[in-house]
Amino acid sequence: MTTQTAPAADSIPQAQGTHHWILTLEKPGRFSVTQEGTFTPPPGSTRQDVYHFIYRSVTEQDANLRGASVGYFELASNQL
Repeated sequence: MTTQTAPAADSIPQAQGTHHWILTLEKPGRFSVTQEGTFTPPPGSTRQDVYHFIYRSVTEQDANLRGASVGYFELASNQL
């Protein structure tokens, strides 16, 4: 007889809630642009996962932004 056990509560990825982000992209000598928004990461996401997702999302909006350097990135819980 096989017994199934539920995973421990601390091993199940938990929802992280909505986060506010700010991203400044630069192409030196050409332009600098800042965008901001909110994002709710899927359970188990890391800060790096979210950074890559946001960078790709922003740079795919405008071909001029592709390859831009990141001047600033902030990610914080949107809850006050």
